[in-house]
Amino acid sequence: MTMAGMCGAWAVVVWRRYNKTWGKAKVRCNLKSRKDIPPHEVAGFNVRAAMDNMAREQVIALLVIVQYLLSLLWVIFMDDVGALLADVVPGMAFELFFGAVFLPPFLTVAISWWARRFLRDSPWLFFTHRLNLCLLIFGAALTAIFVDAPFVFETVILLSSLLIVITPFFSKGLYLSSLLLFFVGSSWTGGWQGFSWFDIGDVVLTTLVGLIMVRFRFSDRVGNYLTTRTIEEQHRQLRETNRELVDANHQLQSITHLDGLTGVSNRRAFDETLEREWRRAMRAGTPLGMLMMDIDLFKPYNDTYGHQAGDVCLKTVAGALGAGTRRAGEMVARYGGEEFAVIVPGGNADALAVMAESLRRTVATLGIHHPTLAWGYVSLSIGGALMVPQFGENLETLISRADGSLYAAKEAGRNRVVLRKSVSEKG
Repeated sequence: MTMAGMCGAWAVVVWRRYNKTWGKAKVRCNLKSRKDIPPHEVAGFNVRAAMDNMAREQVIALLVIVQYLLSLLWVIFMDDVGALLADVVPGMAFELFFGAVFLPPFLTVAISWWARRFLRDSPWLFFTHRLNLCLLIFGAALTAIFVDAPFVFETVILLSSLLIVITPFFSKGLYLSSLLLFFVGSSWTGGWQGFSWFDIGDVVLTTLVGLIMVRFRFSDRVGNYLTTRTIEEQHRQLRETNRELVDANHQLQSITHLDGLTGVSNRRAFDETLEREWRRAMRAGTPLGMLMMDIDLFKPYNDTYGHQAGDVCLKTVAGALGAGTRRAGEMVARYGGEEFAVIVPGGNADALAVMAESLRRTVATLGIHHPTLAWGYVSLSIGGALMVPQFGENLETLISRADGSLYAAKEAGRNRVVLRKSVSEKG
């Protein structure tokens, strides 16, 4: 009982030291005074560690079961198991003995399987992990007490230290409590008299070595966790930076493809889109339409009201044209000065004429006063062309035809639409 008293005194000293040094720590999981892991990440650290260790606990439990079975088979082969057990554990029924020996590792296997399947990312996973450790180590201590064989307890202690990473304080409590249980139980069952000082020192030294290994493994676990978190944070920052670069690139592309004054596409965007639609229409064998339009007598309007009013007029007309070209693939652009152009993929000549007339009427209904024009308001002259691109032809042909139609609309009196040779006069 002297050794049991020493172990008890040792446990009291360890407990008092914990209360004095680390008892006021508010960080869960008993991370002592470490400030490496922020408090709000402790729960994630616990769950991740517990999930990683579930499979290892199953392996330890299976190894323990195999060890018990091999020992039992050896006893059956070499001796009378009934007589041996009657001598080792007198007064205990065989069913109770085998239940106390085999139940903890079997429960550990079952609980680990169930927890990994149904408790993923749950805070209860960490509690289940601790329960498994208690079953393994205390079960091994009870088995060692029953059969007076310290090596059973020592084996599980070392396996747990090698494969399972738990917090240092919990490890101290678990290992020292199981060691105390082993000594007190052995003394109570009479097995203490069969131990030599070498056996006692071996068990104590094994427990201390296990605690040291757990401490190093815990520090390694924290280091790996922090490294992983650092890498994840760097990846997150990199993804965020890439996203910002992509957004900035899109904004820059939008800026470089928009006309600064009117807000519609500029000449560069028009040329790129027209070339792309030309190739697509050539591959598909579909028509490609184009409208060229000019604000009638814009220079006299600018001279009369000034450049600021002229800019407002351009913005207003561009907004009306943009509102009238909302179908997929259509694009309105400022072609230059007071000229605008519209790309119209697909369709036919009648549809292109209807669209052109609609745009002309839309600008007319704006009612922007224009003293130089006979009808008294700002109007558009529109020329259109439609082609089915063929190999060997150039998109300049389409531009030239549309420009020629625009010139014809101006020659015919302005404020009208000319598409190929058809003329739609103002209503």
